[in-house]
Amino acid sequence: MKNIFYLALTMLVVSCSATTTASSQSSQMKKKTLKGTWSLTNIRFVGEEGLYKADLFGIADSPCYKGGEWLFIPNNGTGRFSINGSERCQEGTHRILWSFYEAGDGSTELQFKLVDAKNKPLSGDKSGYRMAVESLSESNAVFRVKVDYEGKPFDVVLTLDKVSNEVKL
Repeated sequence: MKNIFYLALTMLVVSCSATTTASSQSSQMKKKTLKGTWSLTNIRFVGEEGLYKADLFGIADSPCYKGGEWLFIPNNGTGRFSINGSERCQEGTHRILWSFYEAGDGSTELQFKLVDAKNKPLSGDKSGYRMAVESLSESNAVFRVKVDYEGKPFDVVLTLDKVSNEVKL
């Protein structure tokens, strides 16, 4: 009887530690998958029909991001994204600190803050941005950003395609 108790206790401890390791590997695998340079290839809107203006991340209107480059460096959580210049869009590169946020409901969000060259947050109020991870593979990532325009909520869906595994900030 004593041996059965110890066997059951051992199995319980092993199964709990295996579960913890698997969930932390899951986050690590996501970081490794996101590592590299990505190009924002598509932007689409989800919500009521109509024309919307989506000022993303307090920087520019959503069409300005199309064709821009995103870089994610997982070992220190740094990166950047760029906006291509046009008559409507001011060209620029913006540094970020990023990580994944695992919600209790099983969903994952990519969260980031805009930072300066020394990785100090540009916003003094500790605010940042989150994008729901719709899908993430070695070659493609889809993020959903919740936006509000004139009191009407809608989502902006960003599709990124992997360009390279190179990571130079």
